Order: sequence, then C-alpha cells, then structure tokens
Amino acid sequence: MAILRLEQLTKYYGSFKALDALNMEVEANQIYGFIGRNGAGKTTTIHLIMRFLSQDEGAIYFDGKRLNKGDDAFKKDIAFVPDVPSFPSYLTGYDCLKLTAGFIGLDEQEAKSRIKDVIKRVDITKPQYKVGGYSRGMKQRLALACALLKQPKLLLMDEPTSALDPLGRQSLLALIKSLKHEMTILYSTHILYDAQMVCDKIGLIEHGRLILEGQVQDILTNQEDHVYEIQSMDPSLVENALKSSPIVESMQHQDTTTECTLKSGATQKDLFALLSKVDVRIEGIHKKRQSLEDVFMAVLNHE
Repeated sequence: MAILRLEQLTKYYGSFKALDALNMEVEANQIYGFIGRNGAGKTTTIHLIMRFLSQDEGAIYFDGKRLNKGDDAFKKDIAFVPDVPSFPSYLTGYDCLKLTAGFIGLDEQEAKSRIKDVIKRVDITKPQYKVGGYSRGMKQRLALACALLKQPKLLLMDEPTSALDPLGRQSLLALIKSLKHEMTILYSTHILYDAQMVCDKIGLIEHGRLILEGQVQDILTNQEDHVYEIQSMDPSLVENALKSSPIVESMQHQDTTTECTLKSGATQKDLFALLSKVDVRIEGIHKKRQSLEDVFMAVLNHE
C-alpha cells in the first residue's frame, strides 16, 4: 500500500518549471531513495509534501487522504530532517528535545522516556552541552532525534549523512535501515553509495521528472547483464574491434582493462565470438558489478 502518492505534481518558480507532472509512489515500511542532481527538484518536492509550498498543478496523497491547502493535521504523522538543521545556540541538546516533546504534546513522563530512548538510539554523546558547540554532524543527529520523538508514519530526510565522518555515516546508515520496520522513509541524497546501502527502491529525478524508478537490486542486476571488463595485452586492438561491432553500445579503457557495454539483446556469447577474431591475447573477461553511481551516470548521460 502506498503511504505517499504524488500525481502530476507541477511547480513553477516564475517561468521556470521546477517539477514537471511528477508521479511517484512510496510504499509503507520502505526506504525510498530520492536521488538526483542539485536543482533537479528533490527539495521542492519535499517542501511541497510538508506544505511549505503549494503546487501549481497535481495532488499529494498521504495515508490515503489528499492533502489540501491549509490542512496541517497530517503533520502529526510526518517528521522532517532538513539538510542544515538550526537550533538556538544557547540551548542544550536535551533542552531542544524537551521543547520538541512539548510542541508535539507529550506529557512529562512520556517525554522523559522517549528522550532517553532517542538520545541512545541516535548517539547524542553530549546532550547536556549547548548546541552552539555541536559539530554540524551532531546537529544532524539531534535533528533526527527530534524527528523520532514524534514516532512518525513517514520520515522525510534531506541529505542526512552529508556532514558525518565515515564512522558516523556507517552508524547512522545502520540506524536508518533499522527504522523501516517502524516507519516509512523518503531519503533524499546525492551520496549514491549511501542510497545503495539502505534503500529498497530509488527514484531518479531530472529536470523535475522521474526518469528512472525501481527496486535497487533489480536496477543493478539489469545493468550488470550488459557491462563487461576485458583484460588484454593490447587494449587498443580490442577497442578497434569493439568500435566496429553492432553489438557494442559504448566502451572505455584504462591501462590494460577495456570496459564494454553491450546493446540490449546482445549476449556474452556474442562478445566471446567477437573477441575470438582479435589477434591479441585476452587475459580475462568478466561481468562488471555495477554501482548505483554507475547507473546514475549512464542514465543522465543518455538523457
């Protein structure tokens, strides 16, 4: 069941069309990776969902109900973690969590229990320190802790790991992955490795349109079937043979390795037959294990 559905969502800034009839569905208890270049429309989409902005055309449905202008009741079930969180510098981390608990209507006993839980889960190491002394990464952790106090059905995250060091990123990614059993997450990021590690499904947005969508493993598997790495003693001879072949979509080489992408319908057998005619020693051929970044670049280059 789709907990979030966008239908023909369109947004203009003056004459510039930021979103172009965007259609998207996010299933319940799923981590949906919302990826794309800067300016592609990711943040605009999130701001429309949160009703910070109003769309010019189209509709947004959350938990089966259409979101109308001026209706904020749905926000009790949605939490948002921005890419650059901001807190009063004179408050401690604990103060910020306590204020958030008050804003969402928790009584004192429930607030204490939830605050204790989120501090531990998100690893707020110095909740008694003033936020003015926090690193950007710790502020991001605090923002996530505040969001989790709501125990939302849908969590919107905008670049949540961009300010963290490698160990901090790994820790936070593990936490995010564990959260899908409790809520749905729309995860906007430009760090494609992170999206590949935690997301069940991804949507690639470009110029306000969704140009690729699917389960992460399905997308990677489909791409892997057509990309091969060929090791040889003379890659220039291999490259010349590949250039003239109708089965080859593209290629590139580095040192003694030639990377070859086959056209749809071409098989490994076809590649072997082609290379058997090349007068050069082939050291090895294997399918390349594609990453989400490889797919991202290939799709955008095609566009």
